[in-house]
Amino acid sequence: RRLQSASESATEHRETMVNVVCEDCQAPIRRLFGLLKGSTTPCSRCNKALCSKCSGNHALIPFDENEKDEPPKKESILSYCKQCFQEVSLLDYSKTYDIVEPSNEDGANNDITLLWVHAGGSSRLMFRPHARLLAKQGYRSILMDLPGHGTLVDNTTLTLDECVKTVQSVLQNEGCDATKTIYIGGSLGAYIGFHILKELNGKFAGAILMDCGQNVGPDCSLKARIGIVVLRKMSGSMSNKALMGAMMGAVNKSKADFHLVESCYSGGMFFQQGPNQCDCMHQVAPASIIPSLDLPILFFNGSEDYRDSELKWVSLCQDGRSSLKVYDKGDHFFCHDSRFVQDMLERMQTFFQSV
Repeated sequence: RRLQSASESATEHRETMVNVVCEDCQAPIRRLFGLLKGSTTPCSRCNKALCSKCSGNHALIPFDENEKDEPPKKESILSYCKQCFQEVSLLDYSKTYDIVEPSNEDGANNDITLLWVHAGGSSRLMFRPHARLLAKQGYRSILMDLPGHGTLVDNTTLTLDECVKTVQSVLQNEGCDATKTIYIGGSLGAYIGFHILKELNGKFAGAILMDCGQNVGPDCSLKARIGIVVLRKMSGSMSNKALMGAMMGAVNKSKADFHLVESCYSGGMFFQQGPNQCDCMHQVAPASIIPSLDLPILFFNGSEDYRDSELKWVSLCQDGRSSLKVYDKGDHFFCHDSRFVQDMLERMQTFFQSV
């Protein structure tokens, strides 16, 4: 009987070790003394026990509009179960794009619509503060999530074709006038923007492309190619929470300080399809696309960013209204650097008026 009791106790202990499950995804978690691989993380809101994948992918910094806009710390990044993540997130999960209507006091409407397309791993919140400021000048903005990002993270795959379809769907749903619609993309949104502008030729009156001065396409340099490989490996092996922390470290080393929590961290980050992001950028060859675009392009870059091809991109533009502005001592995060934001928005407005 003692042997039987000991055997049953050991069996129960083994089942306890093996049958612990994540209360979010229900995946089994194998524990080793509760300390090593397989240990759980509690949801910061409902206290559910989460596996490393769920706690790593559903992480953000809660947004409080009354808090000072100071550089956030890694300790501020909290993990949630999927439901709490969506409820705490500043993103509205009932839709995939937001409209920011003109809010200027005199009621003047410029009849221009701005389509904002965010960077890799980000969401439609990235340019929300910028759109809000331009709304005061009478400009209407559409802030959209790319496939595999934001509210589209679970049910779409990030490919160039899917990006084109998503943009086309938004334009059709909103009845955008091609002669008064401007495409605005940053980083990934700019690189895939070349492809979108080619495939949706005639759907935009102009484009503003930021942080795309480096050639990372199929004919890129060895240095750029190595960078793509490293980024692909990192994004495919690290969680959103870990990558958010790494990006936060890079941002905090720069001068970026413009509504960072609201635009970059309050919605979470989305690198689940990180390798696809790298593939999309590497498939686009701007030099072969730009000459076919019959529209003006305004390029923005930071002087401290990688930009081996920015002058080439401008020289290939067919429309004489195209131009380049490089912000001295700006880096890849210059569009969230308050030293440059006001000037950037003023240049954008001048560009809008020219098209």
